[in-house]
Amino acid sequence: MRRVGLASFITTLAFGAQAADLQSPRRFVPAEVAAPASGWTGVYAGLHAGYGFANTSVSVPGLFGFSGIGANGWLVGGKVGADYQFARRWVVGMLAEGNLQGIDTTISAGGVTVARVSGDLRWAIRARLGFLLTPETMIYATGGWSQGRTTFSLTGLGSAGLMTNGWQIGGGIETRLAGNVFLHAEYVHTFTNSIGQFAPLVVRPTSGTVRLGLSYRFGMGGASPALPAPGRRNWSGVFAGVQGGYGFGNTTLSAPGVFGFTGIGSQGVFGGITAGYDHQFAGTGVVAGIEADASLSAIQTRIEAGGPAASIGSDWNVGLRARLGYVLGGSVMPYVAAGYGWTHIKASGLGIGFGETMGGFQLAAGMETMITPNVALRAEYVHQFNASRPLIPGLLNYRTESGRTRIGVTWKFGGDDAAVIARY
Repeated sequence: MRRVGLASFITTLAFGAQAADLQSPRRFVPAEVAAPASGWTGVYAGLHAGYGFANTSVSVPGLFGFSGIGANGWLVGGKVGADYQFARRWVVGMLAEGNLQGIDTTISAGGVTVARVSGDLRWAIRARLGFLLTPETMIYATGGWSQGRTTFSLTGLGSAGLMTNGWQIGGGIETRLAGNVFLHAEYVHTFTNSIGQFAPLVVRPTSGTVRLGLSYRFGMGGASPALPAPGRRNWSGVFAGVQGGYGFGNTTLSAPGVFGFTGIGSQGVFGGITAGYDHQFAGTGVVAGIEADASLSAIQTRIEAGGPAASIGSDWNVGLRARLGYVLGGSVMPYVAAGYGWTHIKASGLGIGFGETMGGFQLAAGMETMITPNVALRAEYVHQFNASRPLIPGLLNYRTESGRTRIGVTWKFGGDDAAVIARY
């Protein structure tokens, strides 16, 4: 009887607990899913295309300095490399790349180009160090040695090319698109040694290029330890944050039909704030939004003449853009944006002083990744085409283009995870 009573008591407890559990509301707890990791160890090859600015300083030490002569234009290229994943989240590698470029400075007369200085070829060997945000998305820093060719051309007199050496630093983000195909966006800054053929004149080019590329990874390496993979984020919501980076400008001077010079270059740092709203359409990876940003900047050109100096450049910039993106793998969103921007141009020194606000169309592209349900990291490039303005009314006009490469961190309010069903 005691055994029967004990069995009856245990049975009653078990069924009673089940009944109570069925009656109480169940709360969904999103599981942290460990996605299969492919491993980043292996060889890859890829292609890229982008846009760049160059700024060449010219000086005679102690006598004269101008910083500098501007250029801008396209580039296309390719790379091969190898990576080794040496820890759970860390990747190290080497790569070699080559580029064809059209980053030019031109002088024209009567509508015909009479002189051109072109950075037309560049190759580099760089190392890179990456950190895995997810098993399939990596942010990285890169640096190494570079060599390029600058070609000087005079219409009717031929051309001559000079080789320049220097070093590069940069950074980017890379993510898997599908299978063995990866997408990367990066910025590379090149510091070139002085071109010695013009001594005692010191001629030193600097350039910044932004690229978007695809690469194919062979074999994908061995399996690596799984990383916690976030669920698909809900990208809808208001966001605000900070951003900063490095920018170039290039100003074209022209007397229509008579003379043209492209251009006067400027470069420098900037930083500021950004805010906006995104909406992710239900059941899709499509995200549309609107954003605004404001920056203080020190993007300028300096002229020195034996001590006295003058500068001209932009000291603030404001932009308003719409953007459209697509979420990959739940945590990375490539996007494009377009809108309008305002830049304040300021000149001072050598008896010069004026300020003017210029407006123009903006185009932007970048990648953003959610590193927590509320914190997003972005890397982007913003190009502004300012309208032409009179410098000397009726005689001389000027028009400025600028390119800004920046990183930003934003806080997305209400950025909850979407429900995830584990299938692993």
